[in-house]
Amino acid sequence: MISSIKARNIAGLGMAIGLWQLMISGGFINEFMLPSPGATLQALWTLAADGSLWEHLSESLKRVGMGYLIAACIGLPIGFLCGVWRPASDLIRPVIEALRPIPPLAWVPIAILWFGLGDASAYFLVFLGCFFPMFFGAYTAVRALDTNLINAARCLGASRWMLMRDVFIPASLPIVMPNLRLALGWGWMCVVTAELIAAQSGLGYLIQQSRQVFQIQNVVAGMVTIGVVGYLMSATLERLERRVNAWAPSERQ
Repeated sequence: MISSIKARNIAGLGMAIGLWQLMISGGFINEFMLPSPGATLQALWTLAADGSLWEHLSESLKRVGMGYLIAACIGLPIGFLCGVWRPASDLIRPVIEALRPIPPLAWVPIAILWFGLGDASAYFLVFLGCFFPMFFGAYTAVRALDTNLINAARCLGASRWMLMRDVFIPASLPIVMPNLRLALGWGWMCVVTAELIAAQSGLGYLIQQSRQVFQIQNVVAGMVTIGVVGYLMSATLERLERRVNAWAPSERQ
């Protein structure tokens, strides 16, 4: 069953690439505006051969990883706290709800003002993008818990710490884990935004520099790299999710 799912995944990607090539070969898309898959692959090979692709990729991975980690260390505990303790929710959640609609791009001037150009600004923007899915995933998961589980644990003498460790966190994982994958996607969007404007390296910077000199094949190569790496990271989290939530109902095949 798993092999058939992978086969369908590969087939879907193959169809998308084939449609891409077909649109260019049929003259529906100007190849200068959107290079063909072959030209993109050649650009990827050239960038990889001269080392620039790996250099920019490592910088982007570092920024995504650091911002994601900071968001997890702050967003998840605050989300659990607000879900468990109503006074904390009444104080904190309105502030978070007010900040959530502000797009990461609007934070760029403040990020530059506070942290200057470079890694710190990117960390901040990735943190903002990842924080909200993590917070609301943890908060929603705790609020949705069956009260019978909590009451049963209390009847058995569970302390608050034991409730958090043995009830709240394990029971909330089916909701929290998908939100961690969602946050990862937001982290990549935010890091590219940061690198387009407030960095001198990274895949976003590569895309911006290539655009300025009309190397559109390198622009698309950078986009493809982001998509592939983001997909692999998300697939890794999904595999971890299946292991952690092995007891939960699996998705339809």
